[in-house]
Amino acid sequence: MRREMRRYHTEPAPIKLVKPALSRSVSGQVPLVPPDTDGVRQQLLADGPSTTLLDVAKGIIDRLLENPELEVEETLFLKDCIGASLETLAMPCSLLQRDTGDGTPGGYDYLFSIYAKQVQPSSSCPGTPGSRSRTPSVAFRQPNWDSIDSKMLTAFDLWDFDSFELSEATRGHPLRFAAWRALDGFLSDETEIFLDMDKTSRFLEAAEEMYAKADTVLYHNNVHAADVTQCVHALLVQFGFAAFFDQLSILALLLGAAVHDMGHDGRTNSYHVNVGDDIAYTYNDISVLENMHISKAFKLMRTDPSANILDGFKHDHRTRLRKEMVEVVLGTDMSSHFGNVADFKTLVEKLGNETREWHEEKAMSALRVMVLHAMDISNPAKVLDLSDKWSDLLRQEFFLQGDQERQLGLPISPLCDRDTVRFASSQVGFFTIIVQPTFALLAELQHRVKDRLLVHLRKNTEAWEARKKAESPGTQYYSSKVAPGPYS
Repeated sequence: MRREMRRYHTEPAPIKLVKPALSRSVSGQVPLVPPDTDGVRQQLLADGPSTTLLDVAKGIIDRLLENPELEVEETLFLKDCIGASLETLAMPCSLLQRDTGDGTPGGYDYLFSIYAKQVQPSSSCPGTPGSRSRTPSVAFRQPNWDSIDSKMLTAFDLWDFDSFELSEATRGHPLRFAAWRALDGFLSDETEIFLDMDKTSRFLEAAEEMYAKADTVLYHNNVHAADVTQCVHALLVQFGFAAFFDQLSILALLLGAAVHDMGHDGRTNSYHVNVGDDIAYTYNDISVLENMHISKAFKLMRTDPSANILDGFKHDHRTRLRKEMVEVVLGTDMSSHFGNVADFKTLVEKLGNETREWHEEKAMSALRVMVLHAMDISNPAKVLDLSDKWSDLLRQEFFLQGDQERQLGLPISPLCDRDTVRFASSQVGFFTIIVQPTFALLAELQHRVKDRLLVHLRKNTEAWEARKKAESPGTQYYSSKVAPGPYS
């Protein structure tokens, strides 16, 4: 019988400083950790998660020049630094979440072994077919988190994360950062299924390059992709949905989120069908954009070996991952919304919220599809400022499509005529008819959704109800809240 994959760990270890240990670990390395003093805490807060142990030592020495008196913990730390290896001193403090003194995940030996594999020179040729080397090649470019505020890193696991801020902090490359952060658990040999670091880095870079940026496509761009990826991550971690899935399904959801709009041009399926372009003809007018998105993702892996994150996967794992990624991305087509919600409601009423009841493939497929689809339409369930910003971008993107349809002599699609649309009315309808029933079903499985997401949704609906009363065609309600530049 095939061993069941381990469940996703939903409770991340808290980041905290611990007292430096004087005894050596089982590997013989000194378990060097930053001392828990006011000076070190202030330094870590100011310099962020990229601060290394060597940086901490230099900071202590700098303070020593100003004040000759050191706390005992800092003195012991400097003494241990003298006998430590360069690999140890180069270790980022953000990796030292806890010190168990053994080789278990989170312990010093475990963290050091993982980090040492990243910094030691490679003894194998990068890109060798079938290679499972975890050592970065010259081409490896792990995201540089230096520009990311430590508070943003902490907030990444939470629902009200601001992907616009992430885009600014990463200079317009939020997707590779968001996806890398969400996939972090799969970048370890300790997991049953893990991703090659080189190939993952290249895949995320190439995937983001295939997304339009915010200055050309206002809504369906790389910021939206990063936001949906982070939302899936938050739903799994903060709201406990990871308990329903094994590792492979978690991976399919996160990768599906990252690629779910690859190549989107800011136009709807109906537009492409009405134009009769290559996309519509290639996919026979059926979920044309969704089919294109997932097709691009797998063609990227096939045509660029350096980005083939599935290289080295077991055949059954690779086959199943592809199947699940295809199904969740195709499930984001709004034309299948009502049918999918109806099927999912039947399953919720039948199976309830016990994870062991959701073991049938049909049920798991429906749940996977609903998770990504819900996160794709989750903007109404965010705090009002973020929800409004996303709504305004979508409104502008719709109007640009309507303008183009008018120029081409095509029927103007719903919500796309800037001269006649009553956007507040449409928002109220979308919130109440589409989003609320979807999230209400998710709340049946994890009640924390009701306490947070449905509360946001209710408040936002009330705000749009108030705007609806004063609405006239073309009314703008919140342009002052939209960031300048590509977001306006």
